[in-house]
Amino acid sequence: MEMSLEHNRLIAIANGSMDAFESLFMQYQPQLLNFLTGLIHDREASRDMTQDIFMMLWRDREKLQNVNSFSSYLFQTARYMAFDYFDKLAVSEKYAEELLQNPELSESEEEKIFVHELQSFINQTVAQMSPQRQRVYRMSREEGLSNDEIAQRLDISKRTVENHLTSALAMLRKVLYLLVFYFLD
Repeated sequence: MEMSLEHNRLIAIANGSMDAFESLFMQYQPQLLNFLTGLIHDREASRDMTQDIFMMLWRDREKLQNVNSFSSYLFQTARYMAFDYFDKLAVSEKYAEELLQNPELSESEEEKIFVHELQSFINQTVAQMSPQRQRVYRMSREEGLSNDEIAQRLDISKRTVENHLTSALAMLRKVLYLLVFYFLD
């Protein structure tokens, strides 16, 4: 899209044009959704983020008239949102892992219930994995073996071990993310 045409549309949005905003949404929403999905590997969370970004753009639409390159602005906003997502996920995972490793740290009855529920959800999620993925996950997380050791014991490549662990941890992250935010909200 030509820069002056895009800038005119941004000015129209800044002035409250819902038609111009809908046009912008239709043009960029699929790209943004795919971009976020590629970054965080979670289609549902990417949909939510995409929605949040466009809601924020509409809410703060007056700022758009000062934007020189909307595409750069949009995808930079998406990157920051993905970083925030990973920061929150890391904190959630760290909190959950500490409680699982040290249940005695649970001070309240609610935290004890959380630890029990968390372990139950993790066990259920692992049970839904393929037998090979379960073995790789358990060898890594429960037995503390390195990827090389797992590859040797199972007679598979280190890359296959890494792929299984990546997939297993992605599944568990979703469970942890949902569970931690359910209990913390």
